[in-house]
Amino acid sequence: MFHKAGRYFTGLMILSMLLPAIAGADNKLRERKEEVGDIKIRYLEAGSGDKIIVFLTGWTMTAEVWKDQFAYFTARGFRVIAFDPRSQGETTKTETGNTYQQHAADLYELLLELKAEHSFLVAWSSGVTTLLEYTSSPDSIRPNKIILVDGFPAAFEKDDYPGATTLSQVRSDFLEIQQDRKKFTEKFVQGLFKQPQTASLIKNLNKSSLETPVGAAVSLLFDLVTGDRLPALESISVPTLIITTRENRAVGEYMNSKISRSELKIIEDAGHAIFLDKPQTFNQAVETFIGEY
Repeated sequence: MFHKAGRYFTGLMILSMLLPAIAGADNKLRERKEEVGDIKIRYLEAGSGDKIIVFLTGWTMTAEVWKDQFAYFTARGFRVIAFDPRSQGETTKTETGNTYQQHAADLYELLLELKAEHSFLVAWSSGVTTLLEYTSSPDSIRPNKIILVDGFPAAFEKDDYPGATTLSQVRSDFLEIQQDRKKFTEKFVQGLFKQPQTASLIKNLNKSSLETPVGAAVSLLFDLVTGDRLPALESISVPTLIITTRENRAVGEYMNSKISRSELKIIEDAGHAIFLDKPQTFNQAVETFIGEY
């Protein structure tokens, strides 16, 4: 009897030592590629289970921008996924298909392949455009909830919509990209922040942004600023959190007024990359919103 009990407790002790290691291995960041249509999408993944959160990045950016979210949400039991969109980062570069409608189609196929159809979708910047295309498409699967981070449904002022930029600013951006892509990218990356960031982060963001070919970058930017996704706002039927900066408050308030089941959160003293400038505030806002599910 004693020997059986001893073996039982010994087994429990071994299991208790192994469980943290197993959990740690499960939460380790994994880099993979998935064939989706005519491309291979490179993605990062950590964690496991049915509680899935998928992060969509912005124009010319890569999955690594969500570094502060991986650790936070895997520690809370989420399976976390972020990916490089078509022609960005290490995903296949294509000469055609560099539109946000195609990015939405790629997203749909990727979610199917990863069995992450019913997930929480978090989109930043032009990723918001992708998500608006996705949610208004017949080829989409209803997500649990969505979080729209400092993006816009249209670039220019229209009727009661305040607009996010001006034609002269857009023209200036296009000319700068053509004249000196590297210089434009450096200014673009610096402009993402209000809080001090490490030199290594800035260097990596510059490097990853420049991995998008000029033709693809211009095509995506053209689609971003000339497209009108205002009608897509009213087609969103799932609970939605809009997170934005004080500078983009007017656009955030407009989106909040058009999306029936939405709420708005303004994060102070943050640049466009809110989740890097104020990671703790951002993560807690997302967790609180998702926690109500």
